[in-house]
Amino acid sequence: MDIFYVYPYLLLLEQGDCDAKKLNEASNDFIRHICRLHEGHGDRLRVFFHLQYMKFRLTVLRERYHNNGQNHLPCYCHVVGAIMYVENTMERLGTPQEDTGGKTGCPPGEGPPVLWTADAINLVELLYACHELKLFNNGEISLKDLTAHVCQTFGVDVKNVSSYYARMRRRKGDDRTYFIDRLREVLLRKMDTDDEKQYRRNK
Repeated sequence: MDIFYVYPYLLLLEQGDCDAKKLNEASNDFIRHICRLHEGHGDRLRVFFHLQYMKFRLTVLRERYHNNGQNHLPCYCHVVGAIMYVENTMERLGTPQEDTGGKTGCPPGEGPPVLWTADAINLVELLYACHELKLFNNGEISLKDLTAHVCQTFGVDVKNVSSYYARMRRRKGDDRTYFIDRLREVLLRKMDTDDEKQYRRNK
């Protein structure tokens, strides 16, 4: 294993290529590779230095994209998610799992964990809307408890959920619900595209 190997995913992020499809495919490949490396490589110290090098490059990218405008928001979100995944993997390196022969990583036969790799504020925006609609526990759960549970499940560090809400309220005009509006936009676009494909097949 080359400690200074650069994944195609990292190259896309460094080039500022914000094509969602390319990033998602490269991200999945990156996570699978890190998971296999963590599970199967015998030299833990070498794996640790490899991950540390990845984290360093990703941290530099995070600073580059921070406050760099909406054009690079997808890249910034991917960078934050990748850093969290690398950090979690580094933490697990020091905690051997039971019944795995001293190895750590993904359980045999299972894929990588499901992590939220977009910006945390996007998840908070979604959870606020769901909470207002009482979609969890018929509304019999506090927003704080809901956020804590979901964020822990998806590996997101949200210490003060109200601060994220304050940031959303400070947005201007149509950007106040940027993420939810974006979800609607991309889903409608997919439906339209699939409708068009089906129409062509049926002609």
